[in-house]
Amino acid sequence: MKKPGGQWPRVSFFIRVISVVGLLLCFLTLTAGAEEEEYVERVFLTKKQALKLAFPGVKKVKKKKVWLTDSQTAAIQKILGDQIKYNERRVTHYFGLDDAGQSVGAMTIGNEIGRSYPITFMVVINPNGTVKDVEIMVYREPHGWEVRFESFLSQFFGRNGGDPFDNINNITGATLSVRSMTKGVKKAVTEFQVIYKDKVK
Repeated sequence: MKKPGGQWPRVSFFIRVISVVGLLLCFLTLTAGAEEEEYVERVFLTKKQALKLAFPGVKKVKKKKVWLTDSQTAAIQKILGDQIKYNERRVTHYFGLDDAGQSVGAMTIGNEIGRSYPITFMVVINPNGTVKDVEIMVYREPHGWEVRFESFLSQFFGRNGGDPFDNINNITGATLSVRSMTKGVKKAVTEFQVIYKDKVK
């Protein structure tokens, strides 16, 4: 047998170190694999399908981009309050036009981060600034997809930028997605109100 301080204890120490490093690498590999599996893209509506759903029977849709002024951004932020940080610089709306060229409503497409990935959705807005419809277009996570059901989305119908949006029912297991959708819809109607109803320049 080797005396204390000989080579065998050193060999045993290095074996333990190698074992720990090996276990750590295995853990990191499994964790990385789990993270990759979290991304599950579900496409429920393409942009073309969304426009058709937003404006059934309408022959013409007009696209309008607006670069926000500092006054418009400030007005939007004031309505949203301190809980929602507004960082958009440009907004895009699609307007459905009737035979006389009058708007029958607007539609905007938004993206809000759920738990880890963006939720892509559309908000259809009546000419008076209230929500007519909300639909999930693309969902990218394995959990929380229940927010696409009408039983949840219908809670937004009829609301406008002045609504506090403080009584939206939660969904167990989808809390972050619920918050993201609430934030996104409120931003959409607030933008519309400031730009087209209040006509802030």
